[in-house]
Amino acid sequence: MGYGARNVRQRDLRSVPDLCIRFAAYMETPLSLADLLAALAEPTRLRIVNCLAIAPLFVSDLQAILDIPQPTVSRHLKVLRTAELVRDTPIAQFVLYRLRRPPDAHGRLLAAALDAANLDPALRAERQQALERSRRTTQARTESGARTA
Repeated sequence: MGYGARNVRQRDLRSVPDLCIRFAAYMETPLSLADLLAALAEPTRLRIVNCLAIAPLFVSDLQAILDIPQPTVSRHLKVLRTAELVRDTPIAQFVLYRLRRPPDAHGRLLAAALDAANLDPALRAERQQALERSRRTTQARTESGARTA
C-alpha cells in the first residue's frame, strides 16, 4: 500500500469520533487527549457530560432533560464510558451515571470544557434542570424506601 493510501485511511478514521473511541477501547494505551476532545466535540455528549457534572443521573433523567430518545442517550453514554468520562452504578433494574473527574491532564481538559459550558445560557439551564431532577429522583426513592420499611 502506498504512502498516500495509508494517510487517507487514517484521516477517514479520525473524522469519525465514535470509531476512534471504539478502536481506542481495544488498545492498551490510555485514551489520547485528541480522542477525549473528539468525545466531547459531539454536541449531545457535551450536553450529557454537562448535566452529569452537577449530579448523578439515570438514563430516564437525561432523556427528560435533554428531550432526546432513550436509545440515543444510551448510545452516547456508551461512547462516554469507553472514553472513561462516565461511570455507571447498577441500582436494581436501573443504572445511575456519574461523571469521572480524573486527576490528570484528561481531568483538567474536562474541567476546562465544563467551565466553558457553564458560560452558555442553554447549557447552564440544562445543568440546573439536572440538579433539580436529581433531587426529585433521590427524594422520591428515599420516600418510597421509607414507606416499605
